[in-house]
Amino acid sequence: MLEGSGVKKLFANNWEKMALWAILIGLFYLLKPFFLLIFETFLITYSTKIVIQWAVNRLKMNYRLAAVIVFLLFVTLLGATSAWIAPKLILESNRIVKDFTGSGDQQTREKINGFVESIVIKVVGEEKAQTIIDSDEYTAMMEVLKTESTIAVKAALPRILETLIHMVKFCWEILFTLILAIIFSFILVMDWQRIAGKMKELEKSRIRSFYIGAAPHLRAFADVLGKAFTAQAIIAICNTLLTAAGIWFFQMPNIALIMTVVFLCGFIPIVGTFLSSIPIMIFGIQTGGLLLVFKLMILIAIVHAFEAYVLNPKITGNVLHVHPILVLVLLLVGERFFGIWGMVVGVPIGYYVISVLTMKDESIASV
Repeated sequence: MLEGSGVKKLFANNWEKMALWAILIGLFYLLKPFFLLIFETFLITYSTKIVIQWAVNRLKMNYRLAAVIVFLLFVTLLGATSAWIAPKLILESNRIVKDFTGSGDQQTREKINGFVESIVIKVVGEEKAQTIIDSDEYTAMMEVLKTESTIAVKAALPRILETLIHMVKFCWEILFTLILAIIFSFILVMDWQRIAGKMKELEKSRIRSFYIGAAPHLRAFADVLGKAFTAQAIIAICNTLLTAAGIWFFQMPNIALIMTVVFLCGFIPIVGTFLSSIPIMIFGIQTGGLLLVFKLMILIAIVHAFEAYVLNPKITGNVLHVHPILVLVLLLVGERFFGIWGMVVGVPIGYYVISVLTMKDESIASV
């Protein structure tokens, strides 16, 4: 009975594939310290290859000449963007630290006082409001409210500063690995045909069975990952521009810092929405009190409704169809095993694995 069981047949017929997947997952885990470099190299190579191929097919350009021009344009655009945003990030980060460690208490108390007074005036009218504001009960209540709010801000301060420092370190790490990734990508793209030819020779080598088993999956997965992140990058850019326009309309400071946070969080599905909202809310309280926070909440809701109902169906509709519950599960599992990178690549990986498990082998190439 055990011999004819479905489980035993499954293992007997697919042990090579299971061993292959175990090896690939093990390699993936061992390469965890190099995720950032691998990720950036892959994205740059994938995106530049598309542009280069378009130039070769449409403009009839020489492949290597097209590669050089595309990388020169990419580096120029990246350098111009960095030159514009880096000084603003440094100035805004310094100002935030000074605001929180300097006169933050007094500013918080004044803004709470002004916000509550404006609410009282709107509810009961200016004449009655002045009587209420001058009363001892109102003064005592406001003193308690301001004291508790100041204590809450002070308690959150170390965590906020720690997060800011971590973000600055992460940005420098991204910048350093980005330089290496551009170099690696340029070498890969320039020598792509020779590298592809050498990889093809593995079909006749001692690891032929491993290559034949792994190559279709790796090609299909790279295609899914590239398309998914191209779509996610477009959505992140749209979200960043819309959020920046709203923040500029409300005359909030630290636009460059907020744009950077929103853009980076844009690559994390669902959870990124909440992560990017935290600094916006903090700066909103600091700048204009709770009234501005309510306006910013409406702004964020509009931006992400536009993302959910317009951008996602149009841009990612042809790439990934994943239920929000499954997205959250994949994010949770990815973060548990691979940290922040598990949250970034967890959904495309999970989508691909589920696709492979639910379709026939001959359909893998079309995933």
